[in-house]
Amino acid sequence: MIGRAYRTAQILSIDIVIGVVILLRFFCAQFGVAPGWEAYALLGGVVWLIYTTDHLRDAENKIRSSRERYLFHKNHRKSLLVVAVLVLIALCILVLFIPLVIFLGGLALAIFSFVYLMMQHRLSRFLSKEIYVALVYSAGILMVPFLLSQTYRWDVFLLLVLLTFVNLSLFSLYEKEDDIRDKFQSIATELNGKQLEKIILLLISIGLAIAVLSINVITIYFIAGFVIYALMIIFSDWFRLNHRYRAIGDGVFLLPILFEWL
Repeated sequence: MIGRAYRTAQILSIDIVIGVVILLRFFCAQFGVAPGWEAYALLGGVVWLIYTTDHLRDAENKIRSSRERYLFHKNHRKSLLVVAVLVLIALCILVLFIPLVIFLGGLALAIFSFVYLMMQHRLSRFLSKEIYVALVYSAGILMVPFLLSQTYRWDVFLLLVLLTFVNLSLFSLYEKEDDIRDKFQSIATELNGKQLEKIILLLISIGLAIAVLSINVITIYFIAGFVIYALMIIFSDWFRLNHRYRAIGDGVFLLPILFEWL
């Protein structure tokens, strides 16, 4: 029963939302800022809307797909649309209670995300969708601590982009056969497996090199994340069993809970 509940949470992107909120809390604590609960709810709601909208569109376009996520969103399309509208209304109300600087930053990200969703196929000719998602995801999380603390750590931003991109690339690598079957474009379908593995390991090495230049709580978290992803490349057969790669891969974004006392 617990396993099924967790799987449903994955299908609905609830685990992604939880990870976003935990990461936001972690970085806010490290940058010495304390946004109200509205900021957490707003970010979580926006992330859920973006992922749900993307899944609904994919489910509609990939009629023959047998993936559980697509089937769920296709079969529950009307209910999910109603929930999405209610979430959107709630987010519009929450916007009234956040600082103006965060609103403006969030508005810029929202416009960028909307343009990406509308022009995804055209933009994918220039860069993989994984890069766009990694950039928006990282900017959305770090925007609040950066703006409120007026401290802009581009090394931290780069590390989070790298960590997120590696996460997405690993998932694409593990799900390459499904993507090919469903005619789903991803970085794994554009490159062969060995090429992508080398790129992922190179990016992990770059991330580790940047992180070890200054050891602190933030960089220790990134080091732990990159090491886990390296293991997912080395022991791919084990991580592939029962979709362990997804639980552990997304679990990296829940790791900051362990750093609460550091």
